[in-house]
Amino acid sequence: MKLTRKKAAITVAVLIVALVAIQAIWRPFGGKGAFRSHEAAFDIRYPDAIIDSAALSRLPRDMIRVPLLHALLTRDFVDYYESNAARLSAEGAVRRLAFEHDLDWRDELIKRVFDEPSRVLLWRSPDGRLGYWVMTMRRNGLAKLMQAVGNVAAGDTQLSQAATLSGGVPVYALKLAVGHTLLFAAKGERLVVMSEPGILLDADGKNIGERASALGKMLDDGGADAMHTYRLDDASAEVNGHRLIVSVNYLSFGYQAFFAGVNALRFDFAASGKNAGEAAASGAWSTAALIDPAHLPQHWDSADLWRALPANAAACASLPVDWNDAADLFGKLGDGEQAAAKIVRESFAGPAGVCWYAKSTLVAPVFVARLKAQAVQDPAQLAAIKSALAGVFGDAIGAYEAKAGNDAGYRRLPVKTSEPSAGVTLWTRPVSARSGTAQSAGSSYAAQLSAPRYFPVTLALAHGYVVFSPDARLVDDTLAVLDKRYPAIADTLAPQRLSTTVVSITPGTSAALIEREAGRALPADQEAVFRNAARTHLLPKLHAVASYPPLALSLPDSLPSSLGWVPVEWHFESRANASPRGDAAAGRPLGAGQKDTDDDAASARSNDQADQADQQADQQPAQPGTSGD
Repeated sequence: MKLTRKKAAITVAVLIVALVAIQAIWRPFGGKGAFRSHEAAFDIRYPDAIIDSAALSRLPRDMIRVPLLHALLTRDFVDYYESNAARLSAEGAVRRLAFEHDLDWRDELIKRVFDEPSRVLLWRSPDGRLGYWVMTMRRNGLAKLMQAVGNVAAGDTQLSQAATLSGGVPVYALKLAVGHTLLFAAKGERLVVMSEPGILLDADGKNIGERASALGKMLDDGGADAMHTYRLDDASAEVNGHRLIVSVNYLSFGYQAFFAGVNALRFDFAASGKNAGEAAASGAWSTAALIDPAHLPQHWDSADLWRALPANAAACASLPVDWNDAADLFGKLGDGEQAAAKIVRESFAGPAGVCWYAKSTLVAPVFVARLKAQAVQDPAQLAAIKSALAGVFGDAIGAYEAKAGNDAGYRRLPVKTSEPSAGVTLWTRPVSARSGTAQSAGSSYAAQLSAPRYFPVTLALAHGYVVFSPDARLVDDTLAVLDKRYPAIADTLAPQRLSTTVVSITPGTSAALIEREAGRALPADQEAVFRNAARTHLLPKLHAVASYPPLALSLPDSLPSSLGWVPVEWHFESRANASPRGDAAAGRPLGAGQKDTDDDAASARSNDQADQADQQADQQPAQPGTSGD
């Protein structure tokens, strides 16, 4: 039969597709050991997180023993290791190797990695997630297995020897997919697996000296040096649980200067009900913080902050700021800020507080700091503080406003100074921004603002406190607390823990804030698909979380004299006696319908839902894993 041009073209296309499919699955033309290495940038001595687990496969299931996480996480999280793409790719690769080379070590390479004691060291990748990792494990019979690996690697296109560590230990590369290759090495009964070649090899495929030495040592001690970095030793053989360690530098996105005295958080799970090595019937989680008192400016007493901050906050934290470091930052702004730097260094005391509220947005929290008593009582010092704050606010706050006037140069709207009551001074400047918390239309600066929305950025000096927020409403609420016109967070905390509480979270208000932020980020006319997905999957979880009462995290009354771990206690707290101040939220809630365009109505409806959730939570007993009053 004679082929037409059309049939011939179709036949060629089918053959090409078939070859591509074969190459993707089998890789017969992949080339011996062909993979490209890009050096990963990180410090191997200081991992951002560590997972020290008796069995990684049990970790997700044990995490949802925490009631709040059980309400928040899905079944997919529990089954993560069973359906993870990297695990499935590795299983497929090992299955092929075992089939082609008549071997039977699928369980050795995959199942035992997840079901045996393991330690995983993780570092942040350029996208900010924990993308680089090294896993170590110890297992009897591994030497015989690695001998088989060496024999297979000599004649396989997907498995090859990539490098050699000190002592002649071979490092093998296992290609899982295009651009995804694992490295692993074994010595004696210990195995080390690397998430990508760039952890060990540079762009030329050569060993990176410091990392090669560190990885070689991990084959001897299983990563003990990384544990020592966080002042921890190896868990005893009797421990049947998990330890999760995360650096505060990673959790704070690099802003650890605001709380330099806290280095890391640790979450421990101690299983019970079975012997080590078997699935545990029950267990409990505990929390600890790695505290460095050398970087705490003084005793970490947060009581004055909680007396000044408004109740019903979505989340609040007490930050043990080193005011000398903060003063140095002001000094770097220019010579004109030297007066402010001097004031910050000499007149500020104690920790600072930061809070987010559902009525505002994630980008507009309120900050509160306290002045030393002698600075408030001395009129000369107080006048100097006012002058310095006015200067730094006028210089540092503001954005270019194209419509601000006809004057040449960098134009900004003027700073408005007011004294609404005795002992209170306010400085305010509108700043145009698409994500602003106020509508430009209807404001006195509407004709001069460059965007439909703006931030009413406000700084206040009142009754010995300095208050700052991009949202003037939060400053007004804080002043209302200081004037005893609105309840403070202190009214919801147990008196005996007022000075030691460092974090306060109201799940109902936090859920409302997240819902509103998601609604703003997913407008119905632009992101209909993602918005519907969020309504289906996110909203039920938020509503479940909203049913929990306020949570508080507290430290012991006394902190260690040197770097060390201290326990962190979780407590359920009482609720404020007043509803949140009824300002409309910026943006329509995610759960609102297309016609619900009125912000005030949306805010009132969400507040009613939060009140109902609080009433339900009042009737709940304290949940396992936390302590109540």
